[in-house]
Amino acid sequence: MFDQIKKLSGQTAIYGTGHILARLVTFLLLPLYTNIFTAEEYGVISLAYVFMGFMGVVLHYGLDVALMKQYVQTKSEERTAFFSSAYVSLVLTSLLFAIVVSLNQNALAPIILDSDYPRLIVLIAWILFCDVLWSVPQLILRAEEKPTKYIALSLINVIATMALNLVFVLVLKMGIEGVLLSNLIVSGSLLIISLPIVLKRFSVKHVSGKYWRRLMTFGFPFLPAGIFSMLMEIADRYLLKWLTNMETVGLYSAGYKIGMLMMLAVMGFNMGWQPFFLKAGADQKIVFARITTYVLAILGFLWLLLYIWVEDIVRINIGGISFYGEAFWASTAIVPVIALGYWFHGVYILQVPGMYLQEKSKNLMAVRAMGAFTNIVLNFILIPEYGAMGAAWATCASFAAMAFLIFFMNLQSFPMDYEWGRIIRVIMSIMFVFAMSYTMIDTWVNKLILSIAFPVILYFTGFMTVGEQRRLQRYFK
Repeated sequence: MFDQIKKLSGQTAIYGTGHILARLVTFLLLPLYTNIFTAEEYGVISLAYVFMGFMGVVLHYGLDVALMKQYVQTKSEERTAFFSSAYVSLVLTSLLFAIVVSLNQNALAPIILDSDYPRLIVLIAWILFCDVLWSVPQLILRAEEKPTKYIALSLINVIATMALNLVFVLVLKMGIEGVLLSNLIVSGSLLIISLPIVLKRFSVKHVSGKYWRRLMTFGFPFLPAGIFSMLMEIADRYLLKWLTNMETVGLYSAGYKIGMLMMLAVMGFNMGWQPFFLKAGADQKIVFARITTYVLAILGFLWLLLYIWVEDIVRINIGGISFYGEAFWASTAIVPVIALGYWFHGVYILQVPGMYLQEKSKNLMAVRAMGAFTNIVLNFILIPEYGAMGAAWATCASFAAMAFLIFFMNLQSFPMDYEWGRIIRVIMSIMFVFAMSYTMIDTWVNKLILSIAFPVILYFTGFMTVGEQRRLQRYFK
C-alpha cells in the first residue's frame, strides 16, 4: 500500500505541478490586474475567462475523459484509433465554433461580456480553438507518464503569458484587449509546439467512426456533467452581474481567485489521481480509503493556512505596490468560504473512482446537476440579501451537496471502508484551530502558532498509525 501511495504522490507532484503552473498564471497576474484595472474592467476580464472555462468543457464534449480512459487501458493500434478519431473530431468542432462565433461577434459581445467589445469575442473564440487542441497532447503526456515534456509545456505557458501581459498591458497599455491577445499568442504557440506529439501518434487510416462512437458512449454523459460543473463556476458571476453590478463582479472575482488556491491543490491532486485509480482497478478500495484520509488532512491544513494568512497575502507590498490593489482588499471576506467549497470538491473527487470504474458516468451527471441546481437556486436567494458573500456561500453549499450525494450513491454500489476515526480527528482539529483563531489577538506570533497547531494536534491525538510514526521518525533521523 505504501508503495502505491508513494507512486501517486510522485504523479501528483509532477502532473499536479504542471496543472498548477498553468492555472497559477492568473493568480500571479493579480498584482498587475488589480493595480491597473478598475473593478468594473476586471469584471469584464473575469466574465471572459469564466465563459472560456464553460465553453472549454462544451467543446471537449466528454471526449477528453473518454480518451484518457481508453488510452490508459488499451495498447498499439487500438490506442492509435481512439486517439486519431478523437483528435479529428475535436479539430472539426472547435474550428466550426471559432468561425461561427467570429462571424457573430457584434451580437455576442453584449451577451457574454455585458459590454461592447466585439474584438474580444473574436480573441476568445480562437483562444478556445487553440486551447482545446493543445490540451490533447497534455492529456496524452499524462496518460503515458512523460512528466518532462508535460512540465516543459506548462512552464512555457506560465513564462510566456506573464511576459506578454507585462508588455501588452503595462508597457503598450492595450488594456483588456492586451490580456486576451497575450493569451491567444501563447495558446497558438503551444498548439504549434505540441503538434509533433500529435503527429507521432496520429494516423489518418485509423480514424474510425466505430472507435469514435465507443468514446462517445462513455464520454458524452460527461458533457452535461461538465456543463453542470461549469454552471457552478460561472452562475455566480453572471447572476451577480444581473442582480448587482459589474463592480461587484470584479471584487467577487478577485476574492474568488485567492480562494481558488484550494482548487489548484484539488485539481493538481486529480491530475495524478485519475490515471492512478484507472490503472489500480476496483480491487484497491483499501488504498483508496487511506489516500482519502491523507488528502482530507492535507486540504484541511491548506484551508487553515489560507484562512489565517489571506489578509496578509493581499497586503504584501513591494516597491510601493501591494499584491492586491487597495480597492480590492475587501474581497478577502469571501476567500475562506470559497476555499471551503473546494475542500468539499476534494471530497467529491476522492469518491469519483466508484463511478469511473463501474462506468456509471450518468450518475456523475446527476451529481453535478444537483450541484448546479443548488448553486443557481441559492444564488437567487442569497445574492439580493448578501451580495458577493451570498454568492460565495451558494458555491460552497453546492460543492458540499455534490460531495454528500456521490457518497450516498457509492454506498449502494461501491462502498468503501473509510478510516472514520482518523477523518473525524481531521475535521475536529480543523474546527478547533478555527475556534482558536477567534480567541487570539491578531498578531504574527499568534498566526504562526495557529499555523502549526493543526499538525501538532493531529499528532498528539493519535492520528498517525504506528507504521506512519516509524516512517516519520526514520525521516527525521
